Amino acid sequence: MSVPKSSASRSSVPKSPASRSSRALAGILLGLWVVSSGCSTLREIPRATYSDLPERKGVRVETKDGLVYDFDYATFSGDSLTGFRHRSDIEGPVDQTVTFRIAFDDIDHLTTRKLDWYRTGLVSGTALAGILVAGLGPANRPPDTGGSSTPGGGGRIN
Repeated sequence: MSVPKSSASRSSVPKSPASRSSRALAGILLGLWVVSSGCSTLREIPRATYSDLPERKGVRVETKDGLVYDFDYATFSGDSLTGFRHRSDIEGPVDQTVTFRIAFDDIDHLTTRKLDWYRTGLVSGTALAGILVAGLGPANRPPDTGGSSTPGGGGRIN
C-alpha cells in the first residue's frame, strides 16, 4: 500500500516568512482583543461627588425603595440624575432610548463600571506567557535527523 504525497509529514517543510508573519499578526490581534475587552468592576461613587462630572457611562443606581436601574450613561444636574438606556429589543424601524430621572435623595447606592487595569494586566500577562511558552516550545527543539535516539552510533550489524 502506497502513501499519497498529500498525507506525507509536513514537519520537514520549512515555514515560509509569510506564514510566520501571519501567525505573529494573529497573535498581536489576539492580544489587542484581550486587552481591549478587559476586566471591569463596579465602583461606588460617594454621594458628595455625584455632580463632579456632568456625565458618566455604565451607571447602576439602587434606590432606597430597593429598585435597581442600569443605565448606559447618566447626566447629573442640580439635585437629580437623568439616566439613559438604549433599547433595541423593541420592534420597529427606530431604536429607542429610555430616559429616567431620579432625585439624589432617593438614591441609596450609585456605582459605575470601570476598567480594572490590574485584572486586565494579570489576565493578559498570563495569556501572553501561555502563548509564548506554546510558541517557543517547538522552536527550541533540535531538528530530528531520523537516526536512533540511543547514543553510540549503533550501526547495522551483519
